[in-house]
Amino acid sequence: MKQSAFALLIFAAAVGSTAPALSDELKPFQGLYVGLHGGYAWQNVSGQFDSTGSATSLAPLDNDGAIVGGQLGYNVQYDWFMMGVEADASSTVGSNGPVVNNPQAATAANLRTDISYLATVRGRLGVVVNDVLLFGTAGVGFGRFRFEEDVASTAFHNTLRDTDTVGVYGGGVEWKLAYGVSVRSEYLHYGFGPSSVIPTSSFFNAKSGDVVNFHDIDVVRAGLNISLGQ
Repeated sequence: MKQSAFALLIFAAAVGSTAPALSDELKPFQGLYVGLHGGYAWQNVSGQFDSTGSATSLAPLDNDGAIVGGQLGYNVQYDWFMMGVEADASSTVGSNGPVVNNPQAATAANLRTDISYLATVRGRLGVVVNDVLLFGTAGVGFGRFRFEEDVASTAFHNTLRDTDTVGVYGGGVEWKLAYGVSVRSEYLHYGFGPSSVIPTSSFFNAKSGDVVNFHDIDVVRAGLNISLGQ
């Protein structure tokens, strides 16, 4: 009897020592994580340049292109329910353009736009089914955009930078591949819509009324996360 009781105590101690690990395994998305992402962004651009001269449309300068970046977040998982917060930053690869203003003139100008960066701070809510997380997300988005003019014949170059803060929302799915490693696919919508006046005092051939408009952004991206809390 004493031997059986001693064996039972040993078994209980062993189970007790593994309980935290089992608890972690039952919460695959719990804790702090860091990761990388890549994908594609779509943004329409509108406006005009040299409005009383060649009246060049800026619509062909749509900021569509690849993005890369990283994210940092923290999740709390209660059984099948997950809530968390995440911050991320992305940059586009390359710029769009050029559109040529007044191409027949000696002072023909190349016009370009691009997305300098995108960033968000968002809350996340989701449900966990085995090793799969389905989530929605919403928060605050930040972006900076550039409009550039180059006049080769005069070596003129200038850049207009536009920064804006807007709402962002989206959702996605995340899979736990292995202990501490997960992959995700997600969609985000940024509600941009700023209109920036192109100053006549600092841009070659710019006229009063010239503007560049950077519209909403849609992003589809895939990511890899590494857990730092397991």
